[in-house]
Amino acid sequence: MIWFRRILAGLLLLALLAYGGITAYVYVKQGQIVYLPTRTVEKTPDDYGIAYEEKRLSVKRATGETGKITSWWLRSPRPNGISLLFLHGNARNMGSNLGKMAALTQAGFNVLAIDYRGYGSSDGERPYEAAIYEDAGAALDELKRREPDIRRRIIHGHSMGGAIAIDLAMRRPEAAALFIESSFDSMVGMSTVRAAYRLLPIKLILTERFESIDKVTQLKLPVLYMHGTADPVIPSVMSERLYRATASADKRLLLVDKGIHSNLHTFPQYFPALRELARVEQR
Repeated sequence: MIWFRRILAGLLLLALLAYGGITAYVYVKQGQIVYLPTRTVEKTPDDYGIAYEEKRLSVKRATGETGKITSWWLRSPRPNGISLLFLHGNARNMGSNLGKMAALTQAGFNVLAIDYRGYGSSDGERPYEAAIYEDAGAALDELKRREPDIRRRIIHGHSMGGAIAIDLAMRRPEAAALFIESSFDSMVGMSTVRAAYRLLPIKLILTERFESIDKVTQLKLPVLYMHGTADPVIPSVMSERLYRATASADKRLLLVDKGIHSNLHTFPQYFPALRELARVEQR
């Protein structure tokens, strides 16, 4: 039986080495797993016939450096529109989100969008959580310059952008309302969506955490959560958790039947809910 024990011990050692190797790989590569930026901006608002202004915004980093990120200001053809700060998700760049932005402007909303560091033509090689929060802060400064009336500003985040919007609204509630679309409760929570990650000590190795579920307990702004029930990327139960944990007395959850991750703006209840939120901020 000695030989059997040696084989068993050898197999156990190999399994531990493999587990440790996979864990180390995920720890080192998590930035490449979480962030999926592309540099090529395949479409601009010109492709949708929307007049816009492109501006490079300065961002002061905690490191002492100053970087530049690219912003687009899309003005609605309708006068006196509410202005949204649109924060996109983890993949590609803001040019990949123009369908949603075009729909927003056609519905009467002005839109300020940015690409985070490492995305599109913005400076920086590697996005990371703290730097993205800095980018969102610079974008809010620009929105305030373009729309001085706090009652006419909404912070809007989609997917990972929802987590960025929640952090921004918690730290700087310098808007009248918050719109969180198809977002998650935390990156730890997202690790449970895929079975493979459930086997890893994610809580110990994760540095890109986006802990929205803790931050919403400090929110005071009116907030609208919207999520598609058929979302294959982020389950709608995550927006339900955020809604329940949110401290704001003025909160709403809208689950869109058969909606998926990025198409909620094509459903008839999308803009009525957003306009209702906009009316809240004008009171």
